[in-house]
Amino acid sequence: MVWNRGFGQVKEERKTLSFFKIFQSADLSSESMRAFPYDFMMNVSKEDFSNKMVIRAQWGGSWEVDISKNPRFYYMEKSGWNQFVTDNALGANEFVTFTHKGLMCFDVNIYRKNGKEILVPQKPHTTTPFSGIKKEEGERSYKDVKNEDESMGGGVELAAEAKTAKTKKNAVEIGESSRGAALRNKKAEKIKKKKAVPKFKITIKKSYLKILGIPKNFYEEYIKNGSMVYKIRHPEGEGSWEVLCLGRKTQTIFSSGWSQLAREYPLSIGDRCTFRLIKPTEFVLTSRKAKEEIIVID
Repeated sequence: MVWNRGFGQVKEERKTLSFFKIFQSADLSSESMRAFPYDFMMNVSKEDFSNKMVIRAQWGGSWEVDISKNPRFYYMEKSGWNQFVTDNALGANEFVTFTHKGLMCFDVNIYRKNGKEILVPQKPHTTTPFSGIKKEEGERSYKDVKNEDESMGGGVELAAEAKTAKTKKNAVEIGESSRGAALRNKKAEKIKKKKAVPKFKITIKKSYLKILGIPKNFYEEYIKNGSMVYKIRHPEGEGSWEVLCLGRKTQTIFSSGWSQLAREYPLSIGDRCTFRLIKPTEFVLTSRKAKEEIIVID
């Protein structure tokens, strides 16, 4: 029997864990962009996450990234992540795959928007100042004119005019830079608010353990379809449930599958629950247990 090397490679790669990211966001250092997907987190041991992440490119470049954890997920720290993004000039709709090789070491494959893989380092994007001549050429021209004018007895006046013009130019550039920074910060704030994870909160009552009504203002804005199945995950990866979201004329509810979730999570009367819509059809449910009340009988 002839062994198909290509088939064997594909079969072997299917055993490895991987995920992908598309670098099209204006804020490539946002927490959601740096987060590890939930499916990946559930298949990697917590001991692995205690290691530093190492990202290795096809051409041999590598980056070390610290890993942290918030109540919902693990994520990559900004410093190492931003260095990886900058060194590879990402941000033009590149498709990047991260293949786990063990102990948080990842091989990355970077593809352009047209699907072509990048196999050599990219040059970082640079912005060319608006000018008719290069800085060096400008300095040489000024020196030549100055020397020529000095031979004619007008060097002092020309030097003073040039200094004054340079001072004014620097003042204009500083003003424009400050205004540009303010506009960029304002735009970043708008993008951050837009990217905030939609959520709603509910305190569990007895009837809610069988059927849960979704607040009207939430489903009118975020749940477009009348009825569909949502996946609801435990924040620590201890389980996930498929629950039918049923649209009615008067109210939208979680029905089929909800009572099983309430039993297995488990939820109790008085628990304060927060539902975060992390994907179009996926929630993460966090719950805070109600405090037990002490009843004094006289």
